[in-house]
Amino acid sequence: MKQSLSEKLKLTFCYEFEHAGYNITANASGINGKEEVLVDGESVSKKRSLGLSSRHDFVVDGTEYELHFKVRGFMLSRLECRLVANGNEVATKTHSAFANKKITLRNFILFFLGGMVFGYLAATIALEFMG
Repeated sequence: MKQSLSEKLKLTFCYEFEHAGYNITANASGINGKEEVLVDGESVSKKRSLGLSSRHDFVVDGTEYELHFKVRGFMLSRLECRLVANGNEVATKTHSAFANKKITLRNFILFFLGGMVFGYLAATIALEFMG
């Protein structure tokens, strides 16, 4: 399966849980804030959140689920996902975009170079218009 740019840069988070015979998957994007919860591959909740936390409520066969996303380390891009069923915590998982030092260094260099190019182009355009 082909990966998107955000998946390659480790800015998309995917959490998988198993509860009561169901596979619950939670996806979150660190770029555009898109979040989606799937139960056995079928979408049960979808929204965009640009805040530091969000909550998805859904019901499967009479069981009331809550899925919480919470940013635990903003600078390190650490995201926690907690699944709750009928008021009882099922599991909590945490992922970080910077857990792998090689990927962290690569991302830093890419974003640094991208910032340099953008800054140069912005300054060139501004000087062109201002004289």
